[in-house]
Amino acid sequence: MVSFNYTSFFEAQNKLSDLTFKKCRKYEFGDVVYAQDSTMKHAYYVKSGLLKIFRSGKKGDQQIVRLVKAGSLIGFHSLLSDEPEVTGCESLTESEVCVIPGDALIKAMKEDKALSEMVMKQTMEELKQTCNSLIEISQKTVRGRLANLFLKLQELFQTKDDEPIPLVISRVDMARWIGTSKESVSRLITEFKEDGVLAFNRREISIVSKEKLQKIVMIS
Repeated sequence: MVSFNYTSFFEAQNKLSDLTFKKCRKYEFGDVVYAQDSTMKHAYYVKSGLLKIFRSGKKGDQQIVRLVKAGSLIGFHSLLSDEPEVTGCESLTESEVCVIPGDALIKAMKEDKALSEMVMKQTMEELKQTCNSLIEISQKTVRGRLANLFLKLQELFQTKDDEPIPLVISRVDMARWIGTSKESVSRLITEFKEDGVLAFNRREISIVSKEKLQKIVMIS
């Protein structure tokens, strides 16, 4: 996962005293950072918290594309492509997100090769994640997709095998992420607990057996 380098951005802007973040705002759970299909002339930098990037269908059902945390640059596709943003973004926790004016970001990318490469790498990483998700949904069982989701959460929070993962995503959003129902997620979580794969409480997830979890992903 590639994160936007907050320090590099400001280093690239030191000679331009008037180019700073336009504003920073705090968001609570469920607050919309930007709407799907909106056209934006700026980007966002996630200063703290956790947010979900999603696409809604005609019936309003969400498909979560990925989660983003502090250090991520988001909402820049509309700016760079001059087309509406294909996704929307909502906060999953108390978060702080800063607006980066589009002209400042574009100028910084032209002047700073490392920053430009970073944005390109992030775009490629997002494309890879989207392709992998499509393959998972079409070829893996719900059991395998849910098992892989917990491995993704461990990677997202960079927790060690013996460390609990913060439970900041609801079962509804788990279902939205892997393309199933909340009831299926709840049933499988119970099975994982009974099989000694995972341990849950209201605030944390613990991977009891990563080997078993990886095996489920492989055979499902």
